Amino acid sequence: MKKTFIILFSFIILLGGVKNQKSEYNQEKIIIKKKEDKSYHTKPINIIFMLPLFFSSTEINQENKKLSDHAFSFYLGSKTAIDFVLLLKKKQKINIQIFDTKNERKRITNFIHSYDLSKIHAIIGPFFRSSLEEVARNNKRIPIISPFISSDHLDFYPNIIQAEAKDIYLIEPILKEIKIIHQKEKIKKLYLLGEDPSKKITNFIKNKLLQWNLHFQIYYLKNNFSNIINNTPFFAVFLGGNSLLGKEFIEFIKRFPINKIIPFGIGYNNIYYKNISLLKEYKFLFTSRYHFNKNDENKKKMFFFMKKKLGDNLNKYQLLGFDLSYDILYRLIENNNLFKIINKKSFSGLVSKYEYHKISDEEGYINRGLWIIRLR
Repeated sequence: MKKTFIILFSFIILLGGVKNQKSEYNQEKIIIKKKEDKSYHTKPINIIFMLPLFFSSTEINQENKKLSDHAFSFYLGSKTAIDFVLLLKKKQKINIQIFDTKNERKRITNFIHSYDLSKIHAIIGPFFRSSLEEVARNNKRIPIISPFISSDHLDFYPNIIQAEAKDIYLIEPILKEIKIIHQKEKIKKLYLLGEDPSKKITNFIKNKLLQWNLHFQIYYLKNNFSNIINNTPFFAVFLGGNSLLGKEFIEFIKRFPINKIIPFGIGYNNIYYKNISLLKEYKFLFTSRYHFNKNDENKKKMFFFMKKKLGDNLNKYQLLGFDLSYDILYRLIENNNLFKIINKKSFSGLVSKYEYHKISDEEGYINRGLWIIRLR
């Protein structure tokens, strides 16, 4: 059996061969040591990143190339978060190890059975559900953070921390708003517009309203919103989707006066910001996993630090890598046992919110942090 190995060298060596990052990162080092430096008075933090980087692969297909780019962007964001934390906490020692999963489950299995994880405080990754489950089954005491996958299947593992808020949490604040308005104005029609392939959000909405004993006429349309004709006041919830559906939703709103339609949106869609003046008239409210508050001074400092390190064209994976790593690091600085602190406080990063809840005594943790934005 081919022996699985881990990359244990410093970031400077790892990044040295990567184009467009070499000159900048050659100016700094984070030294990885197993022994504690006596000049530090704080406990060292030991984290493993398990990412599909494909760095030593001679041949790589287009799908894996895209995956590698996303993983490397995530890593660069995480590296920048580490630099930012060390700037603020100069005596803190952070030991980072990177395992290139190459998106191979057998490779991951070999690694977790052969490597000593006894001093590791957290594992960030892998990216995919089956790999996350494999790591969780074999390392029940180590917190495993799932960066992007939130799944009911992962709920059953007590050591998995799901960082991506589920879609159902995005709809809950909107339903509470609908409940309040309904009690005042007795509006009973609700249109759900856009993409919901599994009908999971639609079914959740129906069940929640029944639970509250609110009886609505509920209509679901994936597209062709222009076919809706209604002379009585109604709610309309846009379920997200591509920019074309977003444009159709905006045109749909325009067809009705303010006293006839109360619109909401789930998830970020750039179309909202292109029509702010219009949506303000309707006091449009939407929920999102990601939002950047330009008026927050702390966020401005983080943002300019990232731009200085990575350039002006920051992407989603860099931003999420920064936010997630910054959050986990600060929790671990406060307490090396992540399980004892993960659900004690919330955290707002550059674009993400983290508010972890324990699902049950036997299950893991889920992030319920989200942004509620009303255009006024």
